[in-house]
This record gives sequence, C-alpha cells and structure tokens, in this order.
Amino acid sequence: MTTNQYCQLQIGLLGPFYLVVDQQEINEDVWKSKKALTMLKYLAAKKGQRVSTDVLIELLWPDNEDVDSMSNLHTAVWFVRRILTSKEKPGSESRLHYASGSYWLELSEGCLDLDLFEDHVHKSRQLMATNPEMALLHCESALELYRGDFLSEEVYDEWTISYREDYQELYFEIILRLAELRMSYRDDLHGAIEILRSAVKEDPFREELYQMGIKFYILAERHVDAVNLYKRYSTMLMDEFQLQPSQATQDLILQLHNRGTEQAATGTLSFTIEQQEGAHVCDPNTMLFVINTEQRRLSRGGNHFALLLVGNKNAPSRNSKMQPTMHILRRSLRNSDLMSQYSDDLILVFLPDTDNTSSQALLRRIKRRLKEKLQDISSLSCSLLHSESIDEMKRQLESMIAQ
Repeated sequence: MTTNQYCQLQIGLLGPFYLVVDQQEINEDVWKSKKALTMLKYLAAKKGQRVSTDVLIELLWPDNEDVDSMSNLHTAVWFVRRILTSKEKPGSESRLHYASGSYWLELSEGCLDLDLFEDHVHKSRQLMATNPEMALLHCESALELYRGDFLSEEVYDEWTISYREDYQELYFEIILRLAELRMSYRDDLHGAIEILRSAVKEDPFREELYQMGIKFYILAERHVDAVNLYKRYSTMLMDEFQLQPSQATQDLILQLHNRGTEQAATGTLSFTIEQQEGAHVCDPNTMLFVINTEQRRLSRGGNHFALLLVGNKNAPSRNSKMQPTMHILRRSLRNSDLMSQYSDDLILVFLPDTDNTSSQALLRRIKRRLKEKLQDISSLSCSLLHSESIDEMKRQLESMIAQ
C-alpha cells in the first residue's frame, strides 16, 4: 500500500481497511481485540467528531448487559492507542483523544482516504464547466482512491450501511462525470464507454450508466450500438424485475426510431439529444402497462409520479372537444410525459418524476392553457392522482378500468 510520506498515521476505509503507522502497514492479525479494531474504524469514519462513551458501548457491546462495558471500553482504548503509537516518536501524544465523556480520532490533513476522495469529488464538480481538464484529473484521482465499497469486509455491520451507500453514490457520480468529460472534452468515445462498462459490473441495474452509453453512441452516430445497448438493458430488467426501462430511457430510442423513419429514405439520419416538443402519445394498453411498471418501481425506491385525468362531461365523442384537447395537452406537456386517449371521453396523462407540489402547479398551468385555446372549458374536468397517495391512485384506476 502506497503511503503519504507526510502521514505518520494513515487510514483507508474505501475498500478493505488498511492502517499505516510510520510508513509501515499494520496487518489485521496483530489486532487481538476485534472490538478495538471496530472502534478505530468507527472513529476514523467519524473524521474527528466526538463520540460519547455510551455510543461506543452500544456499538461494541449492544447485548451484553451483564459485563463491565466501561472496563472493556477502557481496554479497547488502551489497545488502539498501543497500536497507533509511533515507534519513531514513542513519547508523542496519542491520536486517540478523550475529553468530557467522549473519544475522537485526530488525523492530519490528507491522511484519511475519505477526506481525499470527497475533496476530489467536490473539486471535479466545481471545475466541470470552467476547467474540464482539471475536473477530469480530479475524477481520475478520486477513482484511484476508491479501492472498493466502504469497509468492504464489514458488509454485515449495520453501522457501515449508510456510509457504504453514500460513498457508492459519490463513486457513480464520479464515473458519470469522468465518462462525460472523456466524451465531450477529449472526444474519446472508446474510453468513455469502457468507463461505463466497468461501472456496470459494480451495479448492473443502474440506469444512468445505460442512458449515458446510449447517448454517447447516438452522438457518435453509432445507432445500431445504441439500440443494442438499450435492448440488452431492457431484456435484463424485464428478466430480473418484470420492469421496463424508465420513460426517459425509452424516449432516447423512440426519438431515434422516429428520426430514422422520417429520414432513412434520404440517407440523412441524424440525432441530437434535444427531444421533440411535447408529450409522447401511446395507446391505452401501453399507458396502463407503464403505470403498473412505475407502481412496482416505486415499491423498490423509485421516484414519485402523477396522473392527470382530463374528461369530457357532456359529449363522449371523439368528434367533440377531446381531439383539440389532446393537441393542446401534448404541446403543453414535457417531452418526458406520456399521454393516451383512454376512452371517448377521457384522456390520461402520465407525469414521471413529479412531486405533489409540481403536479398541482402543472394542473393550474394546463387549465389556463386550455381556457386560452378553447375559451369555454365548462364541459371539461381535470383531476390529479399522485403516487404519494398510492392506495387512492390504485382504487381510482381500478374503478376506471372496470367501467
């Protein structure tokens, strides 16, 4: 393990734990006390924050009511301090401090991999627009530090879970930023795709990786590769979860297909990431399938969505105001939205990634737009269902389908 020459004490928590004292890596087999090692890892993750003795005792001996936990804690503290003592400066102050009923670990700047990793992530964000070359270098430095998930040998310790999830998100943020910089700044499609392929091995179901790969292939006019990547992801998602890709991912391929249909005869097929204006229109069965898919996705942590129902109370006929209403709605909605004329007197609109406040604001805007264009909208009814009230949404949908 390469160490920082300025660090008498160096700790790594991304990937398997490592500890370096006086430029020498300390093997875990010297730790006769597993509790002491866990305490060191925990205090290192806290990055200098003070931790009370009660918290440490609960962490290390949660179920031992009949033991002298305070005495055991003192023993663990003694063991940690002995391991951390510098052989070069045996009389130096211990890095493990205590005051007012709390312990904390003091590390010099640049001697904890978490701090270095977060610093590179932060600087890559800051420099993305103003200095892409430096942003790219910070991304590469961050990935060098990320040897694996947070304390990868401690996957069953509950206290590590939130740390592991947080640093995983930062890792994938860096992956996406590095791939984008490789493509946009260095025009390196091969390098960008290889970065995404490597990341997919870490999380084969992370949709952002596939979305970016599809966009890169399209920008490079490798349309067959874009479609094949979409098909591979779509098949895997259906086989594993009986889900379709999100509407945003489907839109990339749908737009490519539409452009290809319109322009293939002239041999001028081209594509930009900008999407055609307005919502996509689908048949009622597709709409219901999308809604069911998103309801299942929500149960495993997906984003909230809303449904807009626009009905004609007086004239249930496609020759009434429903056709002009469809046209107005389509032009007024986002290109990520999906709409369908579910029946002669009902239009159903799917609004992905929409919180309740945003959907209410959209409803007000839609009503104003309809009134501007149709003048008299007294025969139209507009209502919202939101996935924050998922039971009510399901009940009304079941009632609608049964009619």
